[in-house]
Amino acid sequence: MKKSKRNILKTFILLSSVAALVFVVYAYIQTTKQQEDKNSVSVIISNSTETSAADTENIYSDSIQYTTAADDNRTIPNSTQLNVEFINQEPELPTGCEITSLAEVLNFYGYNIDKEELAKNYLPMKDTADEGCFIDYFLGSPWDERGSGCFAPAIVKAANAFLSDHSSNLTAYVISYSSVHTLLEEVADGHPVIVWTSYDYSITDVTYRDVPLSNGEYFSWPAYEHCVVLSGYNLNDNTVTFADPTYGIVTHTIDEFTYFYQKYFYQAAVIK
Repeated sequence: MKKSKRNILKTFILLSSVAALVFVVYAYIQTTKQQEDKNSVSVIISNSTETSAADTENIYSDSIQYTTAADDNRTIPNSTQLNVEFINQEPELPTGCEITSLAEVLNFYGYNIDKEELAKNYLPMKDTADEGCFIDYFLGSPWDERGSGCFAPAIVKAANAFLSDHSSNLTAYVISYSSVHTLLEEVADGHPVIVWTSYDYSITDVTYRDVPLSNGEYFSWPAYEHCVVLSGYNLNDNTVTFADPTYGIVTHTIDEFTYFYQKYFYQAAVIK
């Protein structure tokens, strides 16, 4: 009996040693791979992944053109910088970062459009939180410090209404849930991307407020929601550049951008 227990103990120790060796080898391989890939795109987010804060599966209106912008992971230049000029949302539109970001992109494409004129004539707005709130329309007013905001579909609506009125060949698309690499591909192709992120990168613990809708449901609205234009990137420096309606032309790490892009429901829009 003692001999049998001793043999079992020896077998257990042997298996534990093998498991430990396998773990060490795996860890080494992963570390080596990360070092080799440090200049490749290691920030890819699965298009099917959603944040755990809210079920956003059905947030898009059927009338909105929607695509996940298929991610082919093609090789892109190590750096690209588009000449998107900063437009300050302050003081006229204290909560109008979304429509101001659209104004930045439209001006990039040669349309001399004022942010307030764009908001007044094209931004869908409502004062009540009904179905489609934040998605199909801006809750409140961007002229009001108490205004809330909106996500990509509402901005795409505004963009396409403006482009149609100006007989443009350009079209705005919702490309939410695209990978970060896909967003960088758009920039590399000369298309600045409107993206949703945080107003304050020093606050990493993003909280969500359940806004009651008139149909009895709730929408989880993230605190410090902010909208900017992704206008450049540098893979060597691991940075992205924003034309930020609040802070001007700024840079952040790709890792920071990826983190907050996720927290704000992977929202993105592009005009091309």
